[in-house]
Amino acid sequence: MKTRLQNGFGILLILSFFGYAIFSSLSRKQFLDNLLLYSGLFVLFLGFYWIADYSRKKELQLFPEWLSFKTQAKPHILAWLLVGVALRLVFLWDTPNLSQDFFRFIWDGHMLLNGYNPYLYLPDELLATGVDFIPNADLLHASMGELSSGHYTNYPPFNQLFFASAAFLGGNSIVMTVVWMRVFIIIAEVLIFLYGVKLLRILGKPEQLILLYYLNPFILIELTGNLHWEGVMACLMLIGVYHFICYDRIKSPIYLGLGVLLKLLPVIIFPLLLKSLKWRKLFLFFGILAIVVIAGFAPFLSAELFEKYGSSVGLWFNSFEFNASIYYVIRAIGYEVTGYNIIGTVGKILPLITLATVILMAALRKNQFPEILLGSILFSFTIYLLLSTTVHPWYLTIPLLFSVFTRYRYMIVWSFMVFVSYSAYSNATYQENLWWIAVEYLCVVGMLVFELLSRKRNKELMLN
Repeated sequence: MKTRLQNGFGILLILSFFGYAIFSSLSRKQFLDNLLLYSGLFVLFLGFYWIADYSRKKELQLFPEWLSFKTQAKPHILAWLLVGVALRLVFLWDTPNLSQDFFRFIWDGHMLLNGYNPYLYLPDELLATGVDFIPNADLLHASMGELSSGHYTNYPPFNQLFFASAAFLGGNSIVMTVVWMRVFIIIAEVLIFLYGVKLLRILGKPEQLILLYYLNPFILIELTGNLHWEGVMACLMLIGVYHFICYDRIKSPIYLGLGVLLKLLPVIIFPLLLKSLKWRKLFLFFGILAIVVIAGFAPFLSAELFEKYGSSVGLWFNSFEFNASIYYVIRAIGYEVTGYNIIGTVGKILPLITLATVILMAALRKNQFPEILLGSILFSFTIYLLLSTTVHPWYLTIPLLFSVFTRYRYMIVWSFMVFVSYSAYSNATYQENLWWIAVEYLCVVGMLVFELLSRKRNKELMLN
């Protein structure tokens, strides 16, 4: 059986290399081709996980001892780590094929490198006045799209630092700048793997569970392939939560603060941490966190910062719509009742409902216990996404990662089904196919309800 598993592993690895190489060459307009290939890559991913799980249960050592590299690490842990790195390197020299956001990343990076505050200038305005200090300015501006070029940047300071670092290392080359961004993201993914394994050991769970995140084609394609920085945010959040569970009240707020400086979303979990902090530790914890966040924004402070940055962030609640669930139902009702799109009103109310729900979970759940805290983090982000007006695929990164540490697997289903949202790019008008969206959320919510009912039933059986 060991030989069969090793042969199967080799076949899966070769097919995965070819699959990701082909995927990176496709256009996002080729929706059905992408969906078919993505489905195949997902099957290969499940095959990898089955091999890892089966070999653990049967205590089969599939990998040679030298893979431990004379460390205390088990050979299979380093083997799976290297498999993930190798698959990510397939994308190294490719420009993203499903997203054009990286053009704005490069633009912002060169802005910061040349001493300009990226929060204060629109690409459209700068191009009209001349931007000879930005290499390939015309190409970057044309490629980032009107939506990006006509709005102020919404990427927080730590993200801007990564953009500037990649722009410095990449110089005038778009490809080399992309390569360096990808290197940063791969390093973050490696840290997620290592800290994920450490946290699973603390929880007494099988180490291979981290593969549900680390080898998931959704993660490889959206983060390493399409250069979305949710992976770096996930890394900082995971390390912060890890140190929080280990009672390190100094390192934890530092990493969580850096997570906020990379993307603002980690603030969602802050109410969940309150039960584990006594008053003195609470002030210390949030004091350190506040210092980190304020220090990060300090170099960019100006009279215009809050107005322009706030207007950009506000667009995600009051203007943008994509791949939503509950909001689309409310919008349809709004059209029937009022005759117009009510996003301006609903977009302000839904975040308040999310906040109220998170506060309720913070009050009612025993979040001082690690497993319950991790579950609360998962459900907080799930509720946030279900109530959002915009759910781009890469937004699933955080709940997918934290689902690994719980018994819930509906995020695995969502990480597969969310790909159907790319059907919007298969037509010239970028019109969403609401049938695809309906299928996506029926599968996800159906799986979530099934898991919740199964857990309730199991509890009742234990009590009886």
